[in-house]
Amino acid sequence: MQISERIIWIFSQSYIPRKNSFVDRQSKILFFSPIIFVFGIVRIIQLYLIQKSTIKKIPDHLVVKSAASHMHKNYFRLFNENFDSSKFIYIDSFNKHQFTKIKKVGFWSIYKEFYLTYKELIPVIAKLKKEEGRHTIAYKAMTSLPIFSYFTCLLQELKKENVQIKLFSGGADLISSSAILSKIKTYWLAHGLVAPPTLSGKQIKPDPSKYNIVLPKFNFIYLFSNDEVMFYRDHGISSKLCLYPYKKLNKLHKKIIIFLNDEDSNMNYKDLSELISLFKKYQYEIIIKFHPSYKGNFKKEFLNDRNIKIINDQDATALQLMFGEKPRFVAGWLSTTLCEAHLHGITPICLAKPVDSKYEIHQFNKKSIHWSESKKLLDESLANNIDTFEMLKQS
Repeated sequence: MQISERIIWIFSQSYIPRKNSFVDRQSKILFFSPIIFVFGIVRIIQLYLIQKSTIKKIPDHLVVKSAASHMHKNYFRLFNENFDSSKFIYIDSFNKHQFTKIKKVGFWSIYKEFYLTYKELIPVIAKLKKEEGRHTIAYKAMTSLPIFSYFTCLLQELKKENVQIKLFSGGADLISSSAILSKIKTYWLAHGLVAPPTLSGKQIKPDPSKYNIVLPKFNFIYLFSNDEVMFYRDHGISSKLCLYPYKKLNKLHKKIIIFLNDEDSNMNYKDLSELISLFKKYQYEIIIKFHPSYKGNFKKEFLNDRNIKIINDQDATALQLMFGEKPRFVAGWLSTTLCEAHLHGITPICLAKPVDSKYEIHQFNKKSIHWSESKKLLDESLANNIDTFEMLKQS
């Protein structure tokens, strides 16, 4: 099964059956293709007209900002620790008033990329059935195809001025595909764990003999766990798969950091309260860190508790807090933070209910203490000062 680099972005992160997939079908007429075309022409005219060249010297690194403000920050952790502004420029992929102010590109160049991609994309979308998300994919094509065409021309223009440019993102597939098409070295710096696979909205068991993963051909993909590296390797991903560097922390302190989720609906207040009560009983310092995107009401419950330290710094990463505080425990829901804690020798406590391990990529069930199942065991371990991390390794 082959989906070309020109159109792979529209199916990125999808799991497609190896046999009897839509790619092998005959193409049908897509009745709303004229709407996609007309809308696209209007959009590229708009993008062309608002352009302005403001960047005189193109640095080696292009750092993509995307939907969430924290998604690109691993770039600074790995490639620009000193935040040297001369090494990079931002491309805000969701802000047309920013990315059209980098360097002007010609209208006919944008139109050519748009037309070539449109001509290749429409017959593939026309193979989809309604229940396979044909309308959703067609809408995505209508809104994103003009942007893809513009990004491709912009990156080609930037490459003319600096052949050494590289593109770094936290998973911005659209502009990354433009970079790959333009033969620019491209890095996906994962900002979180790889999500379990789904097909038509339902979870499926990861099985490389039955499914292909659709991903742009990044030069490098940085991941958090060996489970994820093996998962992508087994599914035939040809990118160079790298692990984020880590080291085991020593001399941990009698502290627990609790990392809240982004929404109240994804957390259980009763479990959280019980966890806090348990660690108060054993005189642990309790630290709560709110998610960068958090907008719920949990915060009000803890502000007046003098025994709880609240971290409000939105720029502080989970890893920075772990290195700064050196806690014995980290608690949270199904998140990257628990994986990072485990890698650094800190005992992770998972507040989410155990999930069916056959759907998991990162094995939370084996690499964290599940609060709902092991709270009594945890209580006994704290009472008897047992090394819970070693206990977890032996389980």
